[in-house]
Amino acid sequence: MTSWNVFYSYAHEDTELQGRLATHLAPLRQAKRIVEWCDRKIEPGANWDKEISEKLDSANLILLLVTADFLASDYCFGVEVERAMARLKLGSALVVPILLKPCLWQESRFSELQMIPRDAKPVSGWATIDEGLLEVAKEISVLVKAAPPVAAPVEKPLEQRAFDSSLNLVRSQIQAYARLYERTRQRMPASDERTERLEGVFSRMREIATASYPLLGELADSLTPGEKLAAVSILQVFASEKHLPFLVRLVASERPFVGFHAIKALGLAVDALEPRSYPLLTQALKDARAALVKRSIKPDSDRLKLLDLADERLKVAVEFLTQGQIARD
Repeated sequence: MTSWNVFYSYAHEDTELQGRLATHLAPLRQAKRIVEWCDRKIEPGANWDKEISEKLDSANLILLLVTADFLASDYCFGVEVERAMARLKLGSALVVPILLKPCLWQESRFSELQMIPRDAKPVSGWATIDEGLLEVAKEISVLVKAAPPVAAPVEKPLEQRAFDSSLNLVRSQIQAYARLYERTRQRMPASDERTERLEGVFSRMREIATASYPLLGELADSLTPGEKLAAVSILQVFASEKHLPFLVRLVASERPFVGFHAIKALGLAVDALEPRSYPLLTQALKDARAALVKRSIKPDSDRLKLLDLADERLKVAVEFLTQGQIARD
């Protein structure tokens, strides 16, 4: 039986809760189901950044101990969460957020991952802390017993690694912008100033859309809001029939800023896609409108105005195409 390597990512303000969770997981440790690591195991004088990186890269299971302090920590929310999400994308690790205390986790880059305890009930909200931690321990027990540890991906050929190295430079920049978007949304109250800052981040994403285009599929499939926004920035430059449903889903499910730019990408697709795509575009615009109506968006909202403009341009394009066919006949 191979043990799962478990990495605890947590804010130092939550050290006591991390220790109590480790106590509840002791039976799994004693049965050699898991081997745990946290930064308190770093020896004096050791290079702590290097050691944390090595342990993160070798972990099969990364536990994010989520509290307001965790979200406020630039190292946890930035470095550790970034590496964790990158490992998750590669399929070389599982990432499990554990909600210890109430906080604005819905705005985090891992908000679409399954949170435990279930129903996002914080551990601190149970009758006792130990009852909440026991529920967490049960979930982790089921996880590590259900299957062997996630394996690291097979090493790629040298040529592919060289290409990946270049693309990783672009990826790291996009991820930095994505994190900046998420931090700005999370830490600033809704205001014109926040919108202006978000627009600045989005503009920087668009500036490197050509370089980041190979990442479009990866970003569109991402679980993080900032990386989805990066995908939208690419689609505002390179229209894609394949990604029309993705844009509609963002209109239906994401925050107004992301939804606004998703609609803008749909409008730009009207001018960029071939006529054969017009039926799909028509349906996409119809679905986007239905999604906004369902969310009770006001008729004079910027998003509905953008949709109106896109509808008008598409009708003109269809009419022009129809007239051309009649003239040829």
